[in-house]
Amino acid sequence: MPVLKVHTPLPPQPWGWLPTDQFWARALLTPIALIFWLPFFGIIFPLTLHFKVVWWQTALGFYLYHQLWGGLVERLARKRLAQRHRRMLVADADIESSSPEEVPAPVSRLSGLDDYEEFMTRWFGRYDRLVHHVVNLAFLFFIFYPGWWTKALGVLGIIGLTKLVRASARRQTAARALDAPQGGADARRHRLGRRPVACRAGARPAQKTRRGHPLAGC
Repeated sequence: MPVLKVHTPLPPQPWGWLPTDQFWARALLTPIALIFWLPFFGIIFPLTLHFKVVWWQTALGFYLYHQLWGGLVERLARKRLAQRHRRMLVADADIESSSPEEVPAPVSRLSGLDDYEEFMTRWFGRYDRLVHHVVNLAFLFFIFYPGWWTKALGVLGIIGLTKLVRASARRQTAARALDAPQGGADARRHRLGRRPVACRAGARPAQKTRRGHPLAGC
């Protein structure tokens, strides 16, 4: 099992065993994905064809399969990857770096998912996970419903949600950029306000005592 190239820390699994989008976005092109898909195409999908399951039952069954089996696979994979990472740290403990320069932290490849999590938390608060599950289940219903127009609506809905999240992230980034200089100007004005009025106007120069020590002034 290859080590996943993690650029940002993975969030903890909800309830300790449910899957996370951040993990599966990284594991999609690894052998971990094969462990997830093999039981579905080998057992679950043939059973749905044999028993002629209704479309909404197929969508609900796939969602439960992803939540239960995907969460279990992620939990086991995380433990395996954590053990391998600890062994690598122990093996490299005696190796000293030849360069004193600090290595900058790599940029996250999953900024879109981070923006999505921030968007859901900002708009729905503590109900963000519930809304997240409702959105995913509604998308599966659109995809599994017989007919091409529902599948097209499902894809268009995901595209629209993606554009909305990106627009919201750009607005938040612009707002933070505008607040940063304003905060610096406020701090300078605060420091200036603590000085005497005469010093700010330049009316009273610094004076000295009889022994030549300067008084507190401008």
